[in-house]
Amino acid sequence: MSNRNEGKETKDIKEGAQKGKGVDIGTVFVKCAYTESDEIIFTSQRNAFFEVEYPGLTLTKRIFDDRKIKYVVKDNKLYVVGNNTLQFASIFNKETRRPLTNGVISPTEEEALPIVELLIKSVVGEPRYQDEVVYFSVPGEPLDTELNLMYHIKTIEGFLKTLGYTPKPINEGLAVILSELADKDFTGIGISFGGGMVNVCVCFMSVPIFKFSVTRAGDWIDQQVAMTVDDAASRISAIKESSLDLSKEKDLSKIENTLSIHYHHLIEYVIENIKQELNKAGGMRGVAKPITIVLSGGTSLPKGFSHRFKQILEQLKLPVSVGEVRMAAQPLSSVAKGALIAARAEGDSL
Repeated sequence: MSNRNEGKETKDIKEGAQKGKGVDIGTVFVKCAYTESDEIIFTSQRNAFFEVEYPGLTLTKRIFDDRKIKYVVKDNKLYVVGNNTLQFASIFNKETRRPLTNGVISPTEEEALPIVELLIKSVVGEPRYQDEVVYFSVPGEPLDTELNLMYHIKTIEGFLKTLGYTPKPINEGLAVILSELADKDFTGIGISFGGGMVNVCVCFMSVPIFKFSVTRAGDWIDQQVAMTVDDAASRISAIKESSLDLSKEKDLSKIENTLSIHYHHLIEYVIENIKQELNKAGGMRGVAKPITIVLSGGTSLPKGFSHRFKQILEQLKLPVSVGEVRMAAQPLSSVAKGALIAARAEGDSL
């Protein structure tokens, strides 16, 4: 059963209120958006698993079932899956593992497939009518590594088809634009700063001009800082998510200072890649008005992130006029919401 741990977002939705779903297949969370009456509902599960000692007792599975703890049994091993993994990791003083790496199904985790399938099923649920359309997020082609995106996409499609859906992929950056830039005719730059990847889409009236991803993102920051200060990446991540303030310039701890340095580098890296791709595409010369940039994703959550982004953007200068840089209304939910908007638009056209 999915947990509605993101709450409800009320919107004035009249047409197609029950049509379609949107799913964000993120490295850190799997999230679904759908409508009930005039409300958008978000459900999510942490995209993680934790192996526990399993002596084969039926009692263990019965207790987990009673407590609604999601798990997978494979080759005489039991894996706790989803939101309960952090509790188990804390109790047993071990790290959780992820079935996705750099935004795609991990090639190094043998258990990845059944775990991803269970997470998707628990978040998306059963179709509300035959062949219900569901749009699911996929990363853009990475500029800095080679990944088998086709395998990832076809595997997710297969899981959703098995559940009875009609699945369709949507670029993650485009989903951010659909979620946040209706007031700009879906024209602008959508950037999703995730855990495994940063995804970018430059769009004109909902049509992508170009889209790409880079594999330096939240996890990269955690790993680099952990090596620099000789600490656990999980502890660095916890500090980053709970108390990091990128607007703070004085009295920084060693960890805070190192996080700030690597955040600065990440933002520079993303903007430089956008700049290069814009130059290749001709700089959007036909767009008359200054464009809007939308920032989203869990890595964008620290206080002062958008201000730091604006400072670096002012220094690096894109070859296009930028009017506004703003955070997504709900940075953790914008991709799922944008995928839902795509699904609803298709449902309205049927």
